[in-house]
Amino acid sequence: MTTAVDSSVLWAIAKGEEDGPGWLEKLAECRAEGRLVVCDIVWAETRPAFPTAAAHAGFFSQLGVHFDPSDEAVANLAGEIQDRYRKAGGKRLRLIADFLIGAHAAMRATRLATKDDGFFRAQFRKLSVVRPA
Repeated sequence: MTTAVDSSVLWAIAKGEEDGPGWLEKLAECRAEGRLVVCDIVWAETRPAFPTAAAHAGFFSQLGVHFDPSDEAVANLAGEIQDRYRKAGGKRLRLIADFLIGAHAAMRATRLATKDDGFFRAQFRKLSVVRPA
């Protein structure tokens, strides 16, 4: 089982937010069941939290999270779902990055660990979303 991890989860852990320990525990559970991956968007979004690229990569290594870049199929799915969202009256508050993260998880993983479960459940209906207990 592969779990894609959203930047919201990684920020909670890296910044020591109140829910960070719960996310660490949930990621450990997911890692015990398979791989943890992040797409290129999540990798880029979390980079500013660290002083160096090596520290950033070390954080992911410590968590057991692997870099899994998107491809053309993921980009196409993200564009299609964003188009559907906008045609249904969705606000421009959602950036294409959110759709790319969801599309990557939908195509390259079994589930997504995210704090933004409402958006991902609504837009990627077949995608399983996980949160701490």
